[in-house]
Amino acid sequence: MLGYKLDPLQSSISDTIRLGNHKKVCILSSRQIGKSYWACVFALEYLIKHPGKIARIVGPTLEQCHDLVQDNLCKIIEDAPKGFIIRRKSELRWDLINGSSLRLGGLKRAHVDSNRGGNCSLCIYEECGFVDSESFNYGVDSVLGPMLLRGKGREVFISTPSAEPDHPLHTKIKPHCEEIGSFFAYTVYDSPTITHEMIEEAARRCGGEGTDAFKREYLAEIVRSDDLMVVPWDGWSVQEFVAPEEYKWCLTADWGGVKDKSVALLHSYDFHSDRDMILDEIVFQPNTSTRHIVTGIQTMIAKHGVHVERFYADVPGQVQVDLSQTYKLTVAIPPKGDWLGGVQTMAARIADHKVVINPRCKFLIRSCKNGMFNKTRTDFLRTDDLGHCDALAALMYAMKTKDTSNPFINRHTGYGHMAPLAVLKPETQLPKRFGKFK
Repeated sequence: MLGYKLDPLQSSISDTIRLGNHKKVCILSSRQIGKSYWACVFALEYLIKHPGKIARIVGPTLEQCHDLVQDNLCKIIEDAPKGFIIRRKSELRWDLINGSSLRLGGLKRAHVDSNRGGNCSLCIYEECGFVDSESFNYGVDSVLGPMLLRGKGREVFISTPSAEPDHPLHTKIKPHCEEIGSFFAYTVYDSPTITHEMIEEAARRCGGEGTDAFKREYLAEIVRSDDLMVVPWDGWSVQEFVAPEEYKWCLTADWGGVKDKSVALLHSYDFHSDRDMILDEIVFQPNTSTRHIVTGIQTMIAKHGVHVERFYADVPGQVQVDLSQTYKLTVAIPPKGDWLGGVQTMAARIADHKVVINPRCKFLIRSCKNGMFNKTRTDFLRTDDLGHCDALAALMYAMKTKDTSNPFINRHTGYGHMAPLAVLKPETQLPKRFGKFK
């Protein structure tokens, strides 16, 4: 309908989003490919096709959003019939003749609450990577997101990557969209309207094509300091695998308590290849009850039908007692010792392709890809999406607690030199004892 107003790249972005039909879309984009112009065309076309609906374009501030939409929309509607769309200046909105409405807003905390009230069917967050993390989370989760509930609306996040590597656009929105197949990235080289001379000028201003500034602003890359990444990640570790019967299974958990997430990993060790094998994970939000965590762990283990020989968890002493007395689970505290040494061992084994992670472990994979140290490298960085890198803490403990003994001893006379414990059962069938360590 309005595709004739877009260049081939912009038109392909619209087609991709429409065909995907995802409720949440993330686009990281180079500067100067016309993403603000595209956002106005996409929103307007949606409103033309859906009478009586509301679409919102939300910029970092109200003033920025108003200027972006005003400059672009006036050009877009130059050939529209008179009275087809009317600007309501005092209300920061544009009304169409079919009863639909385009409304403008700001995402920063000082502006976002003015968006409250009503609903919408499409919300485009424009340059949302340049809003501080607290405002971003509050605006998306508490103010604008709820407006989409009744209409089962769609959110589109389109921005140049933030200068903050741990911005929620990178650590929360992008990973979610990657999992559902609705993340896209476009570089300056993708645009048919940007010439080679323009790219050379942009690189000169950034100090060269190899600089962080050029990578972020024109290659749409999330620039992270390698020194602050917890583990090197090339994706090799993510593989499907079938576990041999001889595997000895352990469950290792980083118990978050009130402040952090709780993450439990079901893992084993491949004696032949010297690899840590992570079969499954379960993740709980902060302040989850012990009963709920225990039930979740039991269900996960029962699903795979494996024998868990050891259960390690980084828990306070009172929780350890509670697990033993109330839930009849024998739980050992994993050795802590040298924290940095444990992290370096984990990083080295991942770099050497000594860790295999089943694709179902999405939170662990996301943590490996995005987990960072704080600026002084004295602790994991805490973020809303990854918590306190709790999955990496669980993986580090798993490497310390794994059973590396030969599982093939006495293979013809029984399971081996260790007698397996009973498989954990759902809460309705709690065993009297989890088992003793051998």
